[in-house]
Amino acid sequence: VRGEAQKREIDMLLDVTKQVEGHTICALGDAAAWPIQGLMRHFRGEVERRIDEFSRNAHRVEPVMVAAE
Repeated sequence: VRGEAQKREIDMLLDVTKQVEGHTICALGDAAAWPIQGLMRHFRGEVERRIDEFSRNAHRVEPVMVAAE
């Protein structure tokens, strides 16, 4: 995770979940959409705060996660 998200991407992500939910014959589509919708419904303020925080400190923030080698 590099912390390069922008707030406008939250609404874009929610739009994608609404396009998937209920529009596929595979139940996994709904199952993939619901956690994202729930996260934004309950913690959107926290997500936005973290985006702001990472944006302000982008020049000195190390990646949060590094892939295992």
